[in-house]
Amino acid sequence: MVGHVFLGKYKTVRQLDEGGMSRIYLARQTKPDREVVVKVLKETHLAQSTVREHFRREIHITSRFQHPYAVAFIDADPRAADGPILVLEYLRGVDLHTLLHREKRFTPERIGRLLAQLCSVLQVAHDAGIVHRDIKPGNLMILYPGTQVEQLKLMDFGLAKMSSLLYISPDELVDFTLPPAAGTPEYIAPEQVRGNEMDGRGDLYSVGVVLFEMLTGQRPFVAATVGGLMQAHAEAPPPTFAELGLADLVPPAVEQLIRDCLGKHPDDRPPNAAELLRRYEQGLGKRFPLPRRSVAVPNLRAMLAAKDAAGPSTPPPTKTVKTIADVHAIQHSFEARMPESMAMLKLKGFIHDLGGQVVDSVPGLIRVRLGEAVAEKKGGLFGWMDRRPPVQTVPATTEIELHMARPDPSQPGRLMIKLVLRPASGAATAEWKTRCNQISRDLQAYLMGR
Repeated sequence: MVGHVFLGKYKTVRQLDEGGMSRIYLARQTKPDREVVVKVLKETHLAQSTVREHFRREIHITSRFQHPYAVAFIDADPRAADGPILVLEYLRGVDLHTLLHREKRFTPERIGRLLAQLCSVLQVAHDAGIVHRDIKPGNLMILYPGTQVEQLKLMDFGLAKMSSLLYISPDELVDFTLPPAAGTPEYIAPEQVRGNEMDGRGDLYSVGVVLFEMLTGQRPFVAATVGGLMQAHAEAPPPTFAELGLADLVPPAVEQLIRDCLGKHPDDRPPNAAELLRRYEQGLGKRFPLPRRSVAVPNLRAMLAAKDAAGPSTPPPTKTVKTIADVHAIQHSFEARMPESMAMLKLKGFIHDLGGQVVDSVPGLIRVRLGEAVAEKKGGLFGWMDRRPPVQTVPATTEIELHMARPDPSQPGRLMIKLVLRPASGAATAEWKTRCNQISRDLQAYLMGR
């Protein structure tokens, strides 16, 4: 692969790393002249549609989130003939996992400097509805390690999700047996172990595990098996610093903060990353300003003060969706309230019973092509259990777009649906409009349980 040119402009120099599903190469871009990282799937995984979809989701989220303390997106082709390609900035540093293996423990002050940067990027990500779901030392790159200007970069959004946008991969739309993605067992949040929905406080749990490890030189939970380790995250309390012979390691307020981060229920943890940093600084009696940079970094303390001044958050007003310019399109918008897992199940049942062909699925949008009639199949909410493929008797007549979003991250069960239907032929007949109105009523019935 050395010497191969990706996307016509990124020539590989050498392989940097290899994971379970992907390979990472150092490459050189000609214009501008710089070193970059190219991430591609292994050849053995190119035929696995589930793996490709996870990689495409990583591309989708990484390309939409930019922050000084997150690895920078440069380029991508999610549907390249040889498999998805992601191009990122090249970071000259050492990941935190390697540093911990080498140095065992960090001082509380050094941890504070890095924590300020991590909380900065997590606060902005969570406010944007992005949950990383795989915070661990191996995904934290440290630039200029061992100096007073150490900088942190959050990497690998492969398991991240955009909580503001419902995403159902094309495979999940036709196969209900696919398991949900999980984090790394050593750092996984209890709600992930239980299979429950996770918000930004799940990332803060993982931060708590990392803080515990950075201070003590060991993780809070150790087990002989993965199952035992995950059970410990879900049920066992972490050891106290005194039990580890480190009673005087940090002030009691800092240890209590870490124990709060490791709370088994999200409500037991700090409400956000900004508050986590504030409590750490308060516990040590020291502030940790962010390194000076040419790129502006959001001020966490100002954000926290603004939240306090605003008082309890209120849901934003529902926005009126503008009519699409296509004069032949029919559009319906409505609201549903349910957990994400139930919304996924019902939408899958709806698409299945329509006999629709899924054209594309990206976060917040599913495109479906619909024919005039389909072979008779088992209907209802669990119609997907009938594995016989629908057979369209005539060419496609309708293009359907399902737009799905959560307008308020504080209300994860509130889902806004916009259904857009267009005639495939460009002609909107009275009969076609009648059928579209029926499709809209059917979808609302699916989601409302009628």
